[in-house]
Amino acid sequence: MSEDENNKLFLNTGLSQIDVAKVLVEDIQSSVDYVTYNSKRYKVPVTLVLFYAQEDISLVLKSSMRLTDVLHTIKLGDAYFNFVFLLFTEEVDCYSFVKNVEQTKLKNIKNFFYFEKLPSTVYNYYNFINSYLFEIEKKETFF
Repeated sequence: MSEDENNKLFLNTGLSQIDVAKVLVEDIQSSVDYVTYNSKRYKVPVTLVLFYAQEDISLVLKSSMRLTDVLHTIKLGDAYFNFVFLLFTEEVDCYSFVKNVEQTKLKNIKNFFYFEKLPSTVYNYYNFINSYLFEIEKKETFF
């Protein structure tokens, strides 16, 4: 394999992209189901942000979140995947949250993020998670 073990495989996790998606889906699926159910039931927007870093930034994120927001952190190899569910938040407001966190609290920590409005129903969790992972991978390989 070589070349630093193929850059520690997918996103420094030590796993292949397929295995990373599988682990993330298994871990995050119940949270996504719970949030989408309540979003649909109460008709509130939810935006999901995935922060990727090679160090634990969960405490930094928690200090920036509101009481209604939900954080789900998963560590795989040398990578931390922080899923932030921003309840009552449209994508425009989410961008403000992300930029505020990046510019004030994460300015000395290399991280990548991607966000989208959470759909009311997720039909294929692998496609859903992979869309986030591929966007993170694009940003990481660019830098």
